[in-house]
Amino acid sequence: MTEQSGRSRVVMIALGAGIALVVIIALIAVFARSGPVEYAADTPEGVVQRYAQAVIDGDVDTALGYLPEDVADRCRTIPTQSVSLRLTLLDTTEGDDFARVDVQVAASYGSGMLGSSEFDYEAEFTLDKADGEWLITRAPWEFAVCEEVAF
Repeated sequence: MTEQSGRSRVVMIALGAGIALVVIIALIAVFARSGPVEYAADTPEGVVQRYAQAVIDGDVDTALGYLPEDVADRCRTIPTQSVSLRLTLLDTTEGDDFARVDVQVAASYGSGMLGSSEFDYEAEFTLDKADGEWLITRAPWEFAVCEEVAF
C-alpha cells in the first residue's frame, strides 16, 4: 500500500463519516419537531385555538360554547364550507375584560384544472371576558358559525 492510497482511504472514510453525521442530524431535526403549540384553555389564544378547531371539525355545538350565551341562544347558524383552513397566531392584545387575537388565515378551496385556489390574509378575533371566562364576540367570516359573530 502506498502512502498516496492510504491518504485517499482516510479522506474517503472521513467524507463518509461526515455525510453520515449530516444525515443523522437531519433525521433528528425532522423527528424532534414539535407539533402545533397548544395554548392554555383559559387564555384568549387558547379559546381562539379551541373554537377554530371546533369550527374546522364541523362541531357547531362545541363552537357555540365559546360564544356569549345570548349570542349562542339566538344564533342563526351559517352553513360550513368545504374549505381547508389554517390559523397562525400573530399577536394578542389583552385588557382586563377585552382581548384581540390577530391571526393569519390560510384558506384553500377545492381543486381544479389549475390546482387549488389558495389565499391568506390577516384577521382578528375579538373576545370579551365574562365571569372570568373568555368568549368570542367577533370572528373572521370563515370561522363564524353564527351571523352574529361574522366580520
